[in-house]
Amino acid sequence: MRIFLLLFPAALLLSSCDNLVNGVVRDIDLPPHESQLAASLFLDSRDSNISAIVSSSKGIYDTGQSKSVYNAECVLTVGATTYNWSTMDQYERYTELLPDRFGAPTDSLVFTVNHPDFTSVSATQVFPSAPQVSLELNYGATQLYGEISDELVITLKDIPGVNQHYIVSIDVHFRTALSGQDTAEYYNLYWETEYPNSTRLWGQESALLLSEDGLDRDIKFSAATGVNPIDFAMLHEYRVRVSALSEEMYLFYKSYSAYENANGNPFAEPVVLYSNMSNNMGCFGVSTTKRFYK
Repeated sequence: MRIFLLLFPAALLLSSCDNLVNGVVRDIDLPPHESQLAASLFLDSRDSNISAIVSSSKGIYDTGQSKSVYNAECVLTVGATTYNWSTMDQYERYTELLPDRFGAPTDSLVFTVNHPDFTSVSATQVFPSAPQVSLELNYGATQLYGEISDELVITLKDIPGVNQHYIVSIDVHFRTALSGQDTAEYYNLYWETEYPNSTRLWGQESALLLSEDGLDRDIKFSAATGVNPIDFAMLHEYRVRVSALSEEMYLFYKSYSAYENANGNPFAEPVVLYSNMSNNMGCFGVSTTKRFYK
């Protein structure tokens, strides 16, 4: 009986190896990929131009990368106003210059891209309400990397019934420079916070993505700015830029950050970029931005 029990697994193993040699793993025929438009537009209330990216999708067997699509027509409808443009700039973006800042109209916005060789795609957005923010500055009250740092306490006021999302960045203006002369230039700061629902934006070290995560409440957090007030005789000024994001814009940024963090990590979960376009490729998002000074 013992001999039989030992021989049976051995025979099973040899049989399995033989199956692998003979091709248990079979080719699966996939239908040819039908290329589609992949269009994205991110529009902020302070923008003085409308800039869209339009490319074409590629299949998994295609050797070439996705490329910009030429001769597309971009249409943005805001209430009774329609913007229609088809001019590409030097960066291969479809760009329409505006006479002034776009602002944050209350009407719905419909973004559509047309091309004779592709099915048209579209998406709809509504500008979020302007952020309501209060700032409290405590000189030298915290530390960043073991060094004395100012503390900015930032409160993003709640709007009842609205799931709010933000991008927050902080700049500093040294009213008295080392040369003794005033300078109007603002410098981006790398700052940190212990607020749990925050994500640093990929490629933008001075900006963090924050969210209520479905809880109706004020978002209040402390930011270590990395500026030692003693070095500048407390004559510096902070500029806090707060952008309120539409739900779709937030979800795209969140997925893009996860995608970049997973890139090159063999143990990372697969990431699908969020899309609200009609063909699930690309994204249309809007934001309302205000600046606050302290």
